[in-house]
Amino acid sequence: MSDETGTPTPPAPLIYLDVDDEITSAATRIRSAEAERIALVLPYGSRLATSRINFRLLAREAAERGKQIEIICADSSARALAVAAGLKVHPSVAAFEGRDVPGDTATDGATSTGAAPGAGAADDGDATSVITLPRRSSPKVPIVGPPRPPVRTGVAIGIGVAVLALVVVGSLLAVDLLPSATIVLHPRAVEIGPLPLTIEARADVTAPDPAGLVIPAQRIIFQLQAAQTFTATGTKLVETKATGTVTFSNFDTGGANRIDAGAIVKTQSGIEFATQATVTLPNATIQFPFTIVPSTADVAVQAVAAGPDGNVGNNSITIVPKGENKRLLQVTNQQATTGGASTQTTVISSQDVDAAKTAIDAALNADLDTQVSARTGVPVGLTLFPETRAVGDTTYAADPAALVDTEAPTFDVNATAEATVIAVDPAPLAQVAEARLRTKVTAGWTILAGSIASEVGVPSVAGEVVSYPVSVHGTQVHSIDQAALISQIKGLVLGEARSRLDDYGDVEITVWPDWVSTIPTNTDRITFTIGDPQASPTPGP
Repeated sequence: MSDETGTPTPPAPLIYLDVDDEITSAATRIRSAEAERIALVLPYGSRLATSRINFRLLAREAAERGKQIEIICADSSARALAVAAGLKVHPSVAAFEGRDVPGDTATDGATSTGAAPGAGAADDGDATSVITLPRRSSPKVPIVGPPRPPVRTGVAIGIGVAVLALVVVGSLLAVDLLPSATIVLHPRAVEIGPLPLTIEARADVTAPDPAGLVIPAQRIIFQLQAAQTFTATGTKLVETKATGTVTFSNFDTGGANRIDAGAIVKTQSGIEFATQATVTLPNATIQFPFTIVPSTADVAVQAVAAGPDGNVGNNSITIVPKGENKRLLQVTNQQATTGGASTQTTVISSQDVDAAKTAIDAALNADLDTQVSARTGVPVGLTLFPETRAVGDTTYAADPAALVDTEAPTFDVNATAEATVIAVDPAPLAQVAEARLRTKVTAGWTILAGSIASEVGVPSVAGEVVSYPVSVHGTQVHSIDQAALISQIKGLVLGEARSRLDDYGDVEITVWPDWVSTIPTNTDRITFTIGDPQASPTPGP
């Protein structure tokens, strides 16, 4: 045999298959053959020769590797299936090698090129023509495998029907079992963040607001009490005026003398006393022979200046009121004056009251500190911020101002007040941060479950607003619609299918048999699995 230039071509290798060899082993042997033209020799009853699909799969495997296969088989039904698959067939090795002498006949009516039975045709030099009408003078052609036993017509028909049934069943099994594809897609994963946020806690907010980056705060109310006893430090001078009685004597024989109330009499040392009533002294009388008898009158007096200096001895008040004639009017106190005194007492001063009010305010704040430290009435889970404390007006059991100048060594002050402190439940911080992070997810991607994590920094306080620094990050993965992807890739060659799926992540495609080059069109033959996400080497989509 030679090519078109007349150069002899090397003989094609013969690959002998066993009865139990399947398509996978045949494909493996085709791949391992180095020649471009290969002949597969099939024995009677070959499992491979039960389906036209098997021959088509073998033909595709050979074509993808730049090879040409031909089938040698003495079984006419097997050759018919191979011809239907587009393969050249030969009834014997001798026919394949061109060792038939002119006039030789084939064992059946199928031509090597797939011609209709009964039409004798020479091949192109690569296959021996098969003569459909045998001649007695033709030598017998050796066949591969055990010789065909003679059968009777009825038996032959039965065998043909059985073979046809096997072919149909084999075809159905092949459609059901071959080929198949297993696809594992690991969605691409990309980190989002860290996203820095400042989330405020305010008492005028009732629910977490991711858009406004705020969460609720609340005012915790504390009832405060304080009661203390204080010492009075003020002083008060209490003075009394001395009192007594003086006697006026009128020596004027020519007329009476009227002494009005308030007239001032005094001692030689100048201590003054004021008369407390008006008295009238009749004129004096003369007692024979020349004795003047004065008229007299007693009147109460009081020292003008308070204090013990007004306590004078008897006969100490001797100076008559101003304007009186001291020769005609005399005055004296027959008894000492008494009752003049000066006493200093302790009283509550205004300074004492102011100091007491300051101390009460401090006691109320101390009570607030104690209750905040003990978390009195504070629900579990709330964080108190003492710097937001606000103490209301102090209410006193009695007004301390009314105690000023009261004589007392001590005094008591009782007071109450209401205070508030801002408290925050920090739990919604993670909720708000996660919601804000989800707004940063790329379209067509989703957040990987359990990947979001947030870190909360030290909060700061400005008035009644508490600000939390929060950093949140997570992982987004490419969303996968399995049904849609399967619909897109079915029937595609492996390279194109892999390229299509590479947009969504790392893909692994396994086909069976392993020489199949396309994804099955039957979606039931495609196993599509979503694997664990794989981190993307790029910063993001």
